[in-house]
Amino acid sequence: MNLMECIILGISNLRRNPLRSALTILGIIVGVGSVVSMVSVGDGSSAMVLREIERTGGTKMIEIYKDDWDKQSGTLSSAAGSVVRGKSRWRRNRAEDLETEDAFAILERARGIVNVVAEDDMPGWNVSYKGRTKDSRIVASTAGYDRSHNWYPSSGRFFSVEEVEDASSVAVIGSKIKEEIFLDEDPVGKEIKASRPSYWRGRSGLYEVRLKVIGVMEEKGDAMDTSGWDDRFIIPITTLQQRFKGRDDVERIRVEAVDIDTIPLAIADAKQILGRQHNNTGEEYNYWTATEELATANKVGLVMKALMGGIAGIALMVAGIGVMNIMLVSVTDRTKEIGLRKALGATRNDILAQFLVEAAVLTLSGGIVGAIAGVFMGQGTAALISKFVWEGSNWPSVISFGTMVIALLVSVAIGVFFGLYPANKAAKLTPVEALRTD
Repeated sequence: MNLMECIILGISNLRRNPLRSALTILGIIVGVGSVVSMVSVGDGSSAMVLREIERTGGTKMIEIYKDDWDKQSGTLSSAAGSVVRGKSRWRRNRAEDLETEDAFAILERARGIVNVVAEDDMPGWNVSYKGRTKDSRIVASTAGYDRSHNWYPSSGRFFSVEEVEDASSVAVIGSKIKEEIFLDEDPVGKEIKASRPSYWRGRSGLYEVRLKVIGVMEEKGDAMDTSGWDDRFIIPITTLQQRFKGRDDVERIRVEAVDIDTIPLAIADAKQILGRQHNNTGEEYNYWTATEELATANKVGLVMKALMGGIAGIALMVAGIGVMNIMLVSVTDRTKEIGLRKALGATRNDILAQFLVEAAVLTLSGGIVGAIAGVFMGQGTAALISKFVWEGSNWPSVISFGTMVIALLVSVAIGVFFGLYPANKAAKLTPVEALRTD
């Protein structure tokens, strides 16, 4: 017999016992569906991290900051640094703080970059307008913050380089500040008052500044990495430094590389520049990149897929055992049929192919339905994670064409593997043995 005849014969034999076939297919559906759904949820972890990175700046970003504690401890030479790094205990990082001028130096001299922003922030502020108030947080930066964070004004504009140089009293506010203190008014051009309690040498006072609103940032949503963004207001970093801090240090510097491939070059140049700026090695500062976070997310996703895929694989194994049992029953029920076919000239390979194709058709049918069911199971699992496990994460379910194809191939392989023993048992029967069976 050719392959098509085997398939037709296999389908007709499965239709003789629809209930038995349906129950066997159900096991395959559950197994394949579980595999597809678990893989889709595992892939969702990487997709979620990539989505958050894109929402907050993109994969080309480098963030430079200084930890208070570091194994290198602000050493002044690479030789001294190697001595300190050789010790296992942490020491206070005595390197100088990053400053606004560092950002300008990196922008001017580093290779492979397109944007650099110096940033600082200060919590505990209160914003008021016409008697309406809201708790908020100042974020101060140089021009280009909107590009650096992929967060742009929905109305008005962002402050310019000239306004940063002049330490202008301007602000760009988050969408929640607009909603809660301006209500239906257009904030652009209006003046807000920002205040914060201050404590100096046992005396309490009040920081207070009046700011002209020049723009309203687009709504980011209060989830994942953008939590609290809509409650912020952003001012020139020089305004914060001159009016409240009295010094030029900054919390971090965000550097945008030309592309992912130029990130190592940009980091190397930034280290050299910062080393010259602060008389150290440049290694005293931390250099975070989105690619590192993506690599970590991919590893976590692989672990999740391995664990959850292993559990789903057990379900497939159980389904395969069910296929073997059903095929053994089928061989027993059709022993005389096998003997008659052999008596009429069917070879051992014909019988073997018939039962293997029958098992493959059975599992392929379940695999197709299971793969489709797995799409919905994955979406349901992701929704449950977003609601009960990691609220607000909006965990995605990622279904790839490759996953579907692999699931179908695995289902066929399960049928062939677990159907091989019953098929071989049927093929070994002689016509006399088969026809004499009661």
